[in-house]
Amino acid sequence: MGSLRIAHRLEGLPPYVPGRRPERGETRRQARLASNEVPWPPQAAIVDAMKAALDDAHRYPDMQYTELRGAIAAHVGRPAGGIAVANGSTALLRDIVGVLVEADSEVIFAEPSFPYYRTAAIANSAVPVAVPLLSHAHDLDAMRDAITARTRVVVICNPNNPTGTAYTNAELKDFLARIPEDVAVVLDEAYVEFATDVDGLELLDGHPNVIVVRTLSKAHGLAGLRIGYAIGDGEVMSYVSRMGVPFRIDGVAVAGALAALQPEQVAESERRVASIVAERALLTAALRSRGWNVVESAANFVFLPLGESAAAVARECAAKGVLVRPIGGGIRVTVGSPEDTEHLLDALPVFSNDPR
Repeated sequence: MGSLRIAHRLEGLPPYVPGRRPERGETRRQARLASNEVPWPPQAAIVDAMKAALDDAHRYPDMQYTELRGAIAAHVGRPAGGIAVANGSTALLRDIVGVLVEADSEVIFAEPSFPYYRTAAIANSAVPVAVPLLSHAHDLDAMRDAITARTRVVVICNPNNPTGTAYTNAELKDFLARIPEDVAVVLDEAYVEFATDVDGLELLDGHPNVIVVRTLSKAHGLAGLRIGYAIGDGEVMSYVSRMGVPFRIDGVAVAGALAALQPEQVAESERRVASIVAERALLTAALRSRGWNVVESAANFVFLPLGESAAAVARECAAKGVLVRPIGGGIRVTVGSPEDTEHLLDALPVFSNDPR
C-alpha cells in the first residue's frame, strides 16, 4: 500500500460476508437457501421491460427518478416527495445515517441483526452501539435505555434478519412513545411482505422521526436489480437523495422496477409471497417434528439457534448440496420451493438441536 493510510475509524472493520453461492463448475442440483432470495426468476413482463430499456443504454437515466418514485408512491400510498430511492436498501441505510449523524454521534441497533448497520455507522464517523437480542428478538427496553444525548439513530430490523422475529405496530407504538423526537427510528422492513400486523408506514403520520426502508429484492424477486426505497420526512429524504452518487440506479433496473410495480405483477408477487409463507409453516413444522429448535419467523427464512455447532452444520449441509447461512449463533435457512424443503430435510436428519 506504500505510504497510503487507512482512516483510523475503519481499522478492523469486517467485510460484509454474503450467503454462499454454488462453486464455479458445480453441476449438481443445489438448494440455494443462504441469501433469502425467492426461488423463481423475474416475471416475463419485467424481463421484457428490461430488454426494451437496453435500447437506451447509451443515455443516462433521470437522476431524480421521478417516474420510479411516483410508482413507489402509488404502491405504498405515500407522497412521492417523502420517498428516496437507491441501488438497494443497504445504500439507503448508509446515507440515512450520513444525513443524520455528526462525528461521534451514536447509532443504536440490535445484534445479531443485519451486520451492515455497524458499517453504516462507522463509515459515517458515528459510534456503533449494539444491543443484544432478548429471546432472539430486539430488546426494545434495553435499546431505549441505551439512548444518550449523543444518540441520533436507532435501527429496528422488523422482521429481524437473521432470526425472523417481528414486532407489531402496537408494540412499536409503545416503544416510539418513549423515544426522544430528535432521535430517528429507522424501521428496516426488507421482509415486511412476509409478515402480518407489521407495517411501519402506518406509524409515519403520528411519528415524524420514523423512517421506513424497504426493497424490491425480496418479495418482488429482484435481488439482482438492487432497488431500495425509503419513506419519511420530505426534507430528510431530499438530503438522503443528495448523499447518493449521481445516477445511482441504472436505467435497465429502473425499467424492471417500474414493470414490477404494475398491478398485474404486484398481484403475482403477492401470490408468490403467500406460497412462501405457506411453505415456511410446513418447513417449520417439519423441522420441529425432527427435534430441531426453530425460532418463529415472520420473514422468508427460518433461524435455527445452534451456538458453536452452526458452522459445522452449514458445512455438512453444503456437502449434501444445501447452501445455508451460518450467522448470529445459528443457521439461517431461506424458505424456497417444496423441492428445496425436501432437499434440506434430507440433509439434516443426522443432526439434533437441543431445544432448550
